[in-house]
Amino acid sequence: MATIRVLIAEDMPPIREYISMVIAHEPDMEVAGAVGTGGEAVDLALTIRPEVVLMDLEMETPRAGVEAIRVLAERAPGVRCVVLTHFGDDETVFAAFEAGAVDYVLKKSSAAEIVEAIRAAAQDMSPIRPQVAKIIRAELRAMRSARTALVSTLNIVYRLTPSELSLLKLLAEGKTQAEICALRHVEPSTVRTHVANILKKFGASSVREVGERLRRLGIFEIFTAESD
Repeated sequence: MATIRVLIAEDMPPIREYISMVIAHEPDMEVAGAVGTGGEAVDLALTIRPEVVLMDLEMETPRAGVEAIRVLAERAPGVRCVVLTHFGDDETVFAAFEAGAVDYVLKKSSAAEIVEAIRAAAQDMSPIRPQVAKIIRAELRAMRSARTALVSTLNIVYRLTPSELSLLKLLAEGKTQAEICALRHVEPSTVRTHVANILKKFGASSVREVGERLRRLGIFEIFTAESD
């Protein structure tokens, strides 16, 4: 097997030195470079094209590693990025996998675990480890919940009468009931009746609640875009 060239991106010198020492003891690996920032990692990786990059997530900025992984995934897809992490922030770790990371190792990992992750990444055989699987499952649950809420809300919107839909668009634009009365030349009681029907269909207690729901699900933008 060809030698696996590894680039280490880690802003803490003791950890860089430890990982460099681990890699140096492996006959099929070599340290191709060691840097302390995400920017340096991108520049060097694009120049030397290592097989694997061990990427710390928090370097010059809290998400420097995530952004570096994203750039490398786009510009050098053959370079496999393995996250170095303490697992203090699930959201950041998930963002790293979303950006293109293939695996992770804890900074306190044993030498055997580190080299195993490097070899698996080089062979494009990285496993989905339990903690990452847990994060992915949580994200998928959130996505399913959001999809259910979106479908439910769209079904309500589709059941609105043309007058109610027109009124809801104006409310979504920020118009007050008084302004709508003047704009549409209708009595306040008519607007109040429509608003009451809209709130009943949405199961909401206020127009603001409906507006926030539409905005959160991206439906608010549909209304404002159509009015441009």
